[in-house]
Amino acid sequence: MESESYPQFTIYLVLLLGIGLALFRPYAAFLFSVLLLTAGHVDRFNQTRLPGLGPYFNLGDACLFVAFVAFFLDTIGHRKAVHIPQIVMAMFFVLVFSAVQSLWKLGGTYETLRACRWAIQFPICFFLGANMVDSADRGRKLVMALLAGAVLAALQHLLFAASLWQTKSLNLASYERMRTIGFWAGCMPSAFLVTGVLAVRPRGMLQTVFYVAVGLLFAASLFLNQTRSLWMATACAVPGLAFLFMRRRAIAALLRVGVIGVLTVFTLAWVCERIMPGLSVLSIATDRIERLFDQDQANVHMGTRERAFNAEMASWADGTLLFGRGLYFFQTERRLDDPSKEVAFNHLGYVTYLSQMGLIGLLVYGFYVPFGVLQNARSLWSGCDEASLRSVALLGGASIICLSLMFVASSHFLGLGYEAPAVLYGSLWVLSRASRADSVGMLAEGEREEGQTGELHCE
Repeated sequence: MESESYPQFTIYLVLLLGIGLALFRPYAAFLFSVLLLTAGHVDRFNQTRLPGLGPYFNLGDACLFVAFVAFFLDTIGHRKAVHIPQIVMAMFFVLVFSAVQSLWKLGGTYETLRACRWAIQFPICFFLGANMVDSADRGRKLVMALLAGAVLAALQHLLFAASLWQTKSLNLASYERMRTIGFWAGCMPSAFLVTGVLAVRPRGMLQTVFYVAVGLLFAASLFLNQTRSLWMATACAVPGLAFLFMRRRAIAALLRVGVIGVLTVFTLAWVCERIMPGLSVLSIATDRIERLFDQDQANVHMGTRERAFNAEMASWADGTLLFGRGLYFFQTERRLDDPSKEVAFNHLGYVTYLSQMGLIGLLVYGFYVPFGVLQNARSLWSGCDEASLRSVALLGGASIICLSLMFVASSHFLGLGYEAPAVLYGSLWVLSRASRADSVGMLAEGEREEGQTGELHCE
């Protein structure tokens, strides 16, 4: 088989396995898609192509297609109602206005259509999660799929770093070559780390070894990511989650986290330096942190953010105050007088919401989505005693806190890589409502009654 045909073969294989599985076990096929989207390299999935469809059907699209087939078969086969959360309707409302503006001003170019296509993936996956993960058992299986996907992503990340090390091209002067967010799994490793150090109580030696190994793996992947906004967001999410969910036990939990954190850092440093002699993890971390306080380095990074802020605010003024200018975060502005000082519309999440979707978009994506998810997570956490559902609640809370903090200086929900968190947030939406109705674990059964097939519920 020729090398260029390999991605095509992968797409065909995913479609064959996924659709075949969906015919007999729709929810298993849905989890199969979630697993792949969590484990896969974001950019490489997006770069695959299928003959005859040009750039409009890649491996990520194939996973979403399988998820939709599973959703359709699960809904019809179990005679279930279809729920459309209000939060999904709000996101689609602002996205429609933004897409229309983009198409009107920029035309139906590939870049414009790609931006629209990427932006709708988050609300679509939120919708799928709200309809597929409707019981305690399904919630437990979702967490297992997300964990497996995050572990696979972290392992690929370590193999990537090891391959660089084997080429002898990696040292303290060039360690930044390890930096990539392609394996970050939608920030799920950070969410699992925060959840694990605060709440997981392993029983028995085997479970303890497993949790420690997975924790070290996620910590290593988080470190290799070398994104300081993600480091700070993960660290700040620990006290945030503790005080929002644990309250009376928050101080004790934070003390435990401090001890575990110190042990983890030194253990990880010892292991990495044995595997890659001469490459000091502590030196790398110290170097990255010191750059924050180095005036020259700070000017470089702050200059990039300052230029992006000024450019996006100017673009917001060029559009409408309520609905912004439209989706154009793929664009880059280059200055003729100084080509090195280019501006990329992508690295200030909340400012990007404002400039491209206006005040309404900022309210929806910057406030309604995170606070809505957090409210659902806290409601599920306090409203049930089911261990599997409480783990879904805590994981969802950790995820949305990490991402909300990171978006201050990086990324946003309009791009790729957020399918897994979106499914998790959708599950929180439906499970929290089932918990308040005192029917957790019975919702799917209750919806199999006669007359419920295909009925839409906007809530």
